[in-house]
Formats: sequence, C-alpha cells, structure tokens
Amino acid sequence: MLNKKEIGLLVLFVCMVIAVSGCMSSSVKLVVNYQGSWNGTITDSSGTRTIDGTGDKTIDLGNIIGSVKVQVQKKDTSSDTLTASLMRDDKNVTSLSTFAPNGDVTLSVHFTA
Repeated sequence: MLNKKEIGLLVLFVCMVIAVSGCMSSSVKLVVNYQGSWNGTITDSSGTRTIDGTGDKTIDLGNIIGSVKVQVQKKDTSSDTLTASLMRDDKNVTSLSTFAPNGDVTLSVHFTA
C-alpha cells in the first residue's frame, strides 16, 4: 500500500506527463483562401474525409502526429487564386496556390511531436 507522500508524488508525476504531452503536440489547421466554391479531401491516420466550402475557411484538424495529405480544388473556372495552407501554432508550415480554372493543390506534411 502506498503512503500519502508516495500517492502525492504519483499524482504530481501523472499531471506533469499530461501537461507535457499537451504541449508537445499542437493543433493543426487547414486554411483555405478562395472567393468561390471549393472542395477536397483530408487524409491522415484516421482515414479520409471530404471538405467543401465557399469563401475563406479555417478547419481545425486537431493534434496530429504523423502524415497528413490535403487536396483542395476549385469548383469553377475562375482564374482567381485559391490558396491552401497548413498551420501549426499559428505558423505556416506549408502552402500552395493555383489560379488555373478548376485548379487544385495538394499539401503533404509529416508532423512530429
């Protein structure tokens, strides 16, 4: 049986582990900037999901450790610029743009802790 001091140290250790692991993996966001309609996919360790929108949009992808691939495509023939960016800690990790009609961009990143 553990005494009060040992239980206190164990609780402190568990709290420190939880706090540190929360600091080590930060939220990843996909930012799409485009005035028209667009759609695409996000693929990570949990699978593939579809996304769509009109105009600028920020999508919180949560805490990602590992690879993520994002594909975003215009749904029209406009020559306006579509830009997709992956952000972590509000810093741009990577971004690509297209001005081609029905153009698309694909971003691939491997996130570590």
